[in-house]
Amino acid sequence: MRNLSKFILLLLCSITVFAQGVCDKTGVEKGGFTFDGPAAVCKGQEIKIKDNSGGTDVKYIYGYQGEDASKLPSISSTTDTKWSFLAAGTYVILQYGKKNGKEMYFCNVATVRESTEPVFTNSACNEYMVIDIPKDPANDFDYYIIEWGDGSSTRITTLPAKQPHNYPSNVPTRTIRVEGFYNTPTSCPRASTKVVSMNGGSNYPTIKTLEMSADSKSAIITFTGAIDEYDLYQRSATGGYVNGQFMKKLKPGTYTVSLMDTVQSCFKVFRNYGCKEGSGEVCTTKLDVKAVDKTNVLRWQNHPSGGTTITYDVQVIVRGVTTTIKREEKGGTNTIIPAPGNPHSDQIDCTKEYCYQVVNKVQGTIDYGRFTYESTSLSPKRCINRQNVIPDAITDALVSVNNANNSDIKFNDNSPWTLNRKRYIIYQDNGTVFVKIDSSATSKQFTDKTADASQKSYCYKVAFVDECGSNSEVSPPFCTTYLSEATNGFLQWTNQSPFGNSVIKTFEIQSFDETTGIASTEANQITTTYESRLEKFEEEAKYRIKAISSDGKESFSNVYTIPVKVKVFVPDAFSPNKDSFNDDLSLKGSFKRFTTFQIEIYNRWGVPVFTSDNVATTWDGNYQNNEAPSDTYSYKIYAKLKDGQEFNKSGKFLLLR
Repeated sequence: MRNLSKFILLLLCSITVFAQGVCDKTGVEKGGFTFDGPAAVCKGQEIKIKDNSGGTDVKYIYGYQGEDASKLPSISSTTDTKWSFLAAGTYVILQYGKKNGKEMYFCNVATVRESTEPVFTNSACNEYMVIDIPKDPANDFDYYIIEWGDGSSTRITTLPAKQPHNYPSNVPTRTIRVEGFYNTPTSCPRASTKVVSMNGGSNYPTIKTLEMSADSKSAIITFTGAIDEYDLYQRSATGGYVNGQFMKKLKPGTYTVSLMDTVQSCFKVFRNYGCKEGSGEVCTTKLDVKAVDKTNVLRWQNHPSGGTTITYDVQVIVRGVTTTIKREEKGGTNTIIPAPGNPHSDQIDCTKEYCYQVVNKVQGTIDYGRFTYESTSLSPKRCINRQNVIPDAITDALVSVNNANNSDIKFNDNSPWTLNRKRYIIYQDNGTVFVKIDSSATSKQFTDKTADASQKSYCYKVAFVDECGSNSEVSPPFCTTYLSEATNGFLQWTNQSPFGNSVIKTFEIQSFDETTGIASTEANQITTTYESRLEKFEEEAKYRIKAISSDGKESFSNVYTIPVKVKVFVPDAFSPNKDSFNDDLSLKGSFKRFTTFQIEIYNRWGVPVFTSDNVATTWDGNYQNNEAPSDTYSYKIYAKLKDGQEFNKSGKFLLLR
């Protein structure tokens, strides 16, 4: 039996398609010839041609390769109608000459064979044999005869054919011959005989490589074998081969298969007719790579070893597994790490990228130790750039508003990441995304002087860059508490936590003493509105919120000032009779917002009887050193406030004696 790939190579090197050159040329005369004998011969035998073109100056090119008509004079040609080819193949024979005053061309094809032996495979065990003659370009005979070596033969006329045969006895070997014939006889040499062992077929497949995909959901499997069709079986490494075939009727080659077990799946290949030739078993290798400090830690699924499986009476034992790791350093050298422990810690330059692949060489025996096999199981190729590894976030952070209404940020670097910090990064929410406002901080305290926390709440996140250049996860957001006044006069504030991942336990509402400026607590609550108590203030009420976390941290809001409404109370009457009770006309109310003040008192004829620019001054009821009579008097008050507003009030009161 000849090698199929050799035949195809000869075929490609010798045949020329008719659509090239002059074989399909138009506007010319058509010649003609027939074969005087078979068109298929063996190498060294003559092809004979009978010219029936009717042309003149007829020549032949044996092995025409599609050259243009202008090139024909330079190509070796002959008038001989007999030719012997020295190599097997398929050849174009070109006839050309003149006819009716025009160029004449005609092409036909001759086949030259090595022998009459077709492409076939066989499988045999004990008293049983199967011969498979596939439909193949090399198998172009009119019919085939199988000589079984026991005096019997079988004629085959249709391909593909799988021909079984039972022998009358069990002997160690059988001598067979498979031969092809043409209806027109040739003098080709006979096909050679073949001695076949009856204790196992010659078509045991081998799984050469099994490579798991990056997502662990599929694998690429490559297996070799004869030209027959095979069935591919799959099982979970923790179970058996259930329900038979996984993929059927596969030719040897490379296939992508879905994995039934993304942790580890195992495969075998079988030729499921005749004797059940099967491959050895190979299982997928899953690989995970994780950066830990300045090492890359590799963990993979070990290949099962020492196990025995039997499928269709074919026993497979995995005798041993040899493990290595391919290590590629980007911009550096490639290394093979032999016999690594699992897990394996690889000391690295943490500023570089590395790629890893675990290679398991699997050795075992097939069919109760009669055959050995070796397969390769490849893990996915895992690449890890240490700078792309994201360390765990800082979560212990807080922000508080200072006296300048800037944001004071403090954080405790509680990330479990063990590598040294190179610098810290502060992010601020711009309303759409968090943007860097400082990327070179080395301290765990930062003041955002761009923030005006009296106008709105500001939210932040922090992160760090480690000594290898890795950027950590950003912290949870933490935001300033913004205090303002609702339309109904209530205080209101934002409730986003200023404490990173700590929750708010309570809000403490604080007010400031107008004289001492000392803050004191008015209330504790978890809700975010509060009715301010302005009656105790004369000029302005100042409030702030202290947020307290569940773990005792504190953060302050901005200070919010509520101007106290000016109130001036003038008595309806007073009696300056020196009884020490209501003897003077004095003003009551809140006056601290006044910057200027004037009061004028008039008698019933509009004559001013008292004026003063001091709000604390009282009228004793005298006018020009005489007692003013009992009567109704009127007053007018003029004042200006600190914010520039004017305050005016007028009214009447009784003077009683």
